[in-house]
Amino acid sequence: MSLSLSITVVVALGFAPPLLWLWFWLKEDARPEPRKEIMIVFLAGMAMVLVAYIAQALAAWLLLIIDRGSISLSESLAMRPSYQTYSASVRIIAIIGFALIEELAKFGAAFFTALHSKYFDEPVDAMIYVMTASLGFAALENALFISQAAHQIQEALVVGAFRFANAVLIHASTGAIIGAGFAFSFCKQGSRVGYALLSLGAATAVHGIYNFFVLAGLDNPAYQSRATITVIGGAVIALLLFERAQRLRARCENEIIA
Repeated sequence: MSLSLSITVVVALGFAPPLLWLWFWLKEDARPEPRKEIMIVFLAGMAMVLVAYIAQALAAWLLLIIDRGSISLSESLAMRPSYQTYSASVRIIAIIGFALIEELAKFGAAFFTALHSKYFDEPVDAMIYVMTASLGFAALENALFISQAAHQIQEALVVGAFRFANAVLIHASTGAIIGAGFAFSFCKQGSRVGYALLSLGAATAVHGIYNFFVLAGLDNPAYQSRATITVIGGAVIALLLFERAQRLRARCENEIIA
């Protein structure tokens, strides 16, 4: 495959699925956000892939130290540790910890951009913005995964299809769950930290369960279906939270008037 075709495949398969899911969620919003703001948050989500990579590399190094004793950062980077690198007990910590890092990265992208802007003016906006950041994160992550298979168009299509149905949607769903914490505390500023921690914990749990089933599915394909079920469950939760958040605007206005 030529270089130009490989780049086209990576960009098309990497970015098309997240953009399609983004279009789906945005059309559910009765009061759409400014396109410029959506673009800024999407790009911020992409940028957080690098932050998450660095944080996960450092976490992987610390876990290797816990698991095996003294080891340098350069040795850890050269080893490129994966979940299978660790013992069973440390592997669970890695699954949860790496999921938490990604959820914090996606939340950070939205928090430092749109959630501090004048456009964050109704509860459901929080879900829209965190999902947008999550899909930006998923887009670049997608492109990086597909680039490893871009030399064979068939393999790239398989990877792209799997990530469209699973990985991209799980990122959007967990982003929605985190955003819901800010949506439901929109009129309750004093409860915002509690809601944020609860939603972050729930999103990390869903993401961690998904990662566990994907990892287990490497040796047992039956677990792949459980990963898909987790994705569907996360998407249903996200939709239910989204519908509820859309109804919070009137309630907030009534509370402010009262």
